[in-house]
Amino acid sequence: MSDDSQLIVVDQVRIGMFIKLDLSWFEHSFPMNSFKITSEQQIKELQALKLKHVRYIPSKSDPLAAKSAPPQVAAKTPDVAVIADGPVVKVYDNIIEAKKARFEKLKRQREEIARCEAKFVHAASVVRNISKTIFAQPKETVEEAGRLIENMAEVFLNENDTVMHLMQQTAGNEEIYFHALNVSVLSMMLAHEARCNPEQIKLVGMAGLFHDLGKVRIPDAILNRADGLNKTEQNFYELHPQYGVEIGAKAGLSKELLGIIANHHELMDGSGYPRKLKGDAISIPTRIVTIANMYDNLCNHVDTRLSMTPHEALSTMYAHRRAQFDPAMMATLVKSLGVYPPGTLVRLSNEVTGLVMNVNVGKPLRPRVLVYDAEIPKEDAIILDLAEENKDITIRSSIRPGLLPKAIFEYLNPRKRVNYYFDSQSRKSQDGAVSGNS
Repeated sequence: MSDDSQLIVVDQVRIGMFIKLDLSWFEHSFPMNSFKITSEQQIKELQALKLKHVRYIPSKSDPLAAKSAPPQVAAKTPDVAVIADGPVVKVYDNIIEAKKARFEKLKRQREEIARCEAKFVHAASVVRNISKTIFAQPKETVEEAGRLIENMAEVFLNENDTVMHLMQQTAGNEEIYFHALNVSVLSMMLAHEARCNPEQIKLVGMAGLFHDLGKVRIPDAILNRADGLNKTEQNFYELHPQYGVEIGAKAGLSKELLGIIANHHELMDGSGYPRKLKGDAISIPTRIVTIANMYDNLCNHVDTRLSMTPHEALSTMYAHRRAQFDPAMMATLVKSLGVYPPGTLVRLSNEVTGLVMNVNVGKPLRPRVLVYDAEIPKEDAIILDLAEENKDITIRSSIRPGLLPKAIFEYLNPRKRVNYYFDSQSRKSQDGAVSGNS
């Protein structure tokens, strides 16, 4: 609680004030105990609690509200809210029902995440097998990858909304497998949002899985070098698209798929490799995989100290490297993930700190946010669905993980790796729930 907090009578609460309720989270219907008043409806709901006083915090309130605030009216009051006389049970009947509904909603949200994570684990195991079996069982490996992509494509082709979920940190040093899966997921999402046909969506999905196939011929000492490569090592590294084509051809991959593998590091301004292709010389599916590949590389750098937050990665690509990418695909990426993609630490307009957990690809500005509240155990942390809460609660800014106090960092547990997976949500449902390095 802020040092400048003071108790005021409920009737003196006005829009712009930041208040704190000295009640347990279960005893009121608001998403959190501390929040800024942004509407008359909130004031009415506050008055319905039958409180005499609430705690007002000038330092977190809007300047005009703080300037015109009434003087402190309860100099010495117990550090608990005072409730008007009357049968408490009657006062709280509807509030308890509303809070129970919130608990049920949180339960459904966590169940959705668990289901999505189970799908992610299965998909990651398939990707893990690709590099291990592509030489001994090429036909079977390609067929298994195809089945995975068919299943993933169903999410985009079922006429429901697509939701992108942030996945929990997975144990093990398997970044290369998660990278391939991330690129596949992001590529399929981009292709779908760009109105590509089902076969193109599946093509870029397969290309995402196989785009770095040639890295099996690159020594780990080069792949995992965190302090940069010398010219000889860089030249060797840049052979991996060619190696991928050679391996993929022997495995029976299609000509279109091999073309994407060959060119996934080519850039629209001609600054890519290996052939310095430019503009129209690069196919649309290749442009999709290229932009997904770059985004994931920025978020999940081989040197984790250089990894960007999802928000920083999008901002860097858009502001400083835009000429390297297809402008339509760049716009689609921003539109689909939102300005604050899953995995971004954010500050909300009610001064709360949170972690973006998922976005509805069609409505990226109103994601679900896991929020920090010191009064609620970490395992019971609130997930605010900004699409359903008071529309005045918005994301104000992103936050770098290193700037968070230790307690908040450990509570929100921002992922060292950003992995996504997707799910579908009926457009008729309000309760719904997608996955997603080189």
